[in-house]
Amino acid sequence: MNIFKSRFKFLFFLVCFTITNILYSQSITSDCGTITSTESIKYIQTIKPQLKAFEQEFFNAKSGKGDIPVKNVNAIPIKAHIIRNSNGTGGLSLTELNSAISNLNEIYKDALMEFFLCDGINYIDDDKLCHFNKSEENLLAENNNVAGLINIYFTDFIKNDSNESICGYSNNAGRQDVIVMKNDCVTNDSSLAHEIGHFFSLVHTHGPKNDSLTTELVDGSNCDTDGDGICDTPADPKLTDKNVNNFCEYIGIETDAHGKEFNPDTQNIMSYSKKGCRAHFSQQQLARMYAFYMTTKNYLSCSSFNADFSADISQTCDENLTVHFKSDCNNISQWEWDIDSDGIIDYTDQNPKHTYNSGVYDVTLKVSNKSKSISKTYSKYIKVGTQPEMLNENFDSFEIAGDKGWTANDVSKNGYNWYSNFGKTATDNTGPNNDNSDEILGKYIYVEASGAKSGDIAEFISPCFTINKENSELEFAYHMFGNGIGELHIDLKTETGYINDVIPAIIGSQQNNQDDAFLTASIDLSSYTNQTIKVRFRAIRGSSWEGDIAIDDVFIKTIYTPISDDTYKVYPNPVKSDLLYVKANDSKLISNYVISNLVGQTFLSGTVSNRPINVSSLPSGTYLLVLNNGNSRVLKKIIK
Repeated sequence: MNIFKSRFKFLFFLVCFTITNILYSQSITSDCGTITSTESIKYIQTIKPQLKAFEQEFFNAKSGKGDIPVKNVNAIPIKAHIIRNSNGTGGLSLTELNSAISNLNEIYKDALMEFFLCDGINYIDDDKLCHFNKSEENLLAENNNVAGLINIYFTDFIKNDSNESICGYSNNAGRQDVIVMKNDCVTNDSSLAHEIGHFFSLVHTHGPKNDSLTTELVDGSNCDTDGDGICDTPADPKLTDKNVNNFCEYIGIETDAHGKEFNPDTQNIMSYSKKGCRAHFSQQQLARMYAFYMTTKNYLSCSSFNADFSADISQTCDENLTVHFKSDCNNISQWEWDIDSDGIIDYTDQNPKHTYNSGVYDVTLKVSNKSKSISKTYSKYIKVGTQPEMLNENFDSFEIAGDKGWTANDVSKNGYNWYSNFGKTATDNTGPNNDNSDEILGKYIYVEASGAKSGDIAEFISPCFTINKENSELEFAYHMFGNGIGELHIDLKTETGYINDVIPAIIGSQQNNQDDAFLTASIDLSSYTNQTIKVRFRAIRGSSWEGDIAIDDVFIKTIYTPISDDTYKVYPNPVKSDLLYVKANDSKLISNYVISNLVGQTFLSGTVSNRPINVSSLPSGTYLLVLNNGNSRVLKKIIK
């Protein structure tokens, strides 16, 4: 009996010792080397409205509350680069690679993502790269990266810029699309899923800084701005081997700024918890990654096997539209088209034709060959009959640039596109500080130059609008400040096609300082009276990231009975929409205005600017408008 007890105690000790060693060996594996830069945080804040819109779409699809019962899985291509010894030995095995991708797909299926290898493996036989230093990334990427794919490099050993051993890191700045992984971290723990999370915008649950306590409060009151910016991940004081035990329990005693004890999620993949504990993403993390893919990384595509497609026409002002679709990849044996993303397959032809009625539609294509199926969805791809009563848009209610019948196109397919925003743009030294109204929460539309290539093109196209009155003008505000500003072209689409550059292209920086006000430009539309047209803002990326271009306050001005002299133009008169425009023919003229009734009672006063005067507070009647520029005094009658 004593011998049995002794053996039992020994076996129990051995089992506990083994479990402890497994967890401990996982816990001492090198940390993540991804650094979340200030620029990255600013960029996420800039596109927050777009992210929120797609996050809501994601939640609606998952819950069945939206128009689409189940969203299609997005197929995301990986280019695997396996670094081996110079004689071709060593390196990650094919079995280990396939197992790692299968593990990723199991984790990421809830984010509606699926990863697959594109065009085999690139073997890099170089002894020096088997012990890789992060500072060598640019040369490695320059010689091996494949554009449009997530390039994952697998090697034996990695050091960061401080010569510390790390498990891996991610770099999605611009179009780098690089992840570097240590081989034994790929096969033994959650590190690859962690770095993919970084690639799709996620921050460590303890926040972007590793050297200070998170400012996120335990009560979650600042969860949207502090910590990881995700509200369903609890505030994390930075989990480590010292405050997480072998049963994945938090044993720390840290408190937040209000003295509340932290209760972090020790199993979140984006934490610094023991790697043997990390097993899941939160629901909002899944939604954020989906949203980031849809807004920023939707260009990822494998040239030899993809679900990309095009259409001969995607918008019309009419009440119906016949579209001819074309699948751009020939290495396919089966096509399944869902032309309105309602979960029902509509066509199985390679290049189908479909007639739409009025509305805005997503389009999804799923393609298959002998070994695999992948799919791709283009959101709000088809727009039919989206015509407002009048074009008068300040963009303040826009969640994404493609709202309310407008369309944002990344023509170059490199991620150069238009976004809605308020405040500053993602990068310093370029873009406006606020919208044209200079309101803190006022929105504008801008094209982000960071990460794009010189010459890339992005289009922002209005819904249809009809010119019902003669003497109409289209006016818009624009801001173009930065050392790398490219070009802004304004085109009109009529029944016969596009007329490019209806006014001279605006080229180079137009403001002298970042905080300078927007400028305005006008387009004479009198020759398009009784026609239905669109306006297209066509941005061409300049020489560097300091090239953000913004537009705001796009509207049609109809001069019903223009009153003008050599000094001022005032319209419309009578006032039809509660907005009165006063324009000095000399742009350098500084003028004040006073609006009073016929008995001298003053209602409104101010300085004449590029902004219209809101006269909604005036009751109907006749008023006097007095304009004073210091040299002369002009009197006009206006009718409300």
